[in-house]
Amino acid sequence: MLNLSQYDLEEIIKKIKDKSPFEIKDEKRSRPRSLKVIISKLYYSLDYENEPQATREKVTQILLYHGQFSKEEIDETFQLSAKETTEYSIEFLKQHPRVAQAEALKSKEFPEETEEKKEETVKEVKYIFPRYC
Repeated sequence: MLNLSQYDLEEIIKKIKDKSPFEIKDEKRSRPRSLKVIISKLYYSLDYENEPQATREKVTQILLYHGQFSKEEIDETFQLSAKETTEYSIEFLKQHPRVAQAEALKSKEFPEETEEKKEETVKEVKYIFPRYC
């Protein structure tokens, strides 16, 4: 069972700064779950709503700095929580001006514009982690 007190955000940050290992009782079974809890806490503490990809990169860099988990483990954890959506973030709209323009045209001010242009819907990848107390 997880010792959730070691997964308080303040404790996670302290362990990362000190580069002290997170305690994992059953390495094979609880390691992925422990990593998921740690990523979730870090991810939700940052600007994930506006910048999901930049937040993913920040969390990855923080955990690689800490050194207990590999890039492959971190990437796998993110991939398992990836969801495609058309609820775009600011980060995505900045990187995809055509999508931003199409979203603006969907507003009530230009309803006739969107009916004429039926294009393939572009989806953004966001990450949905369980929220841990």
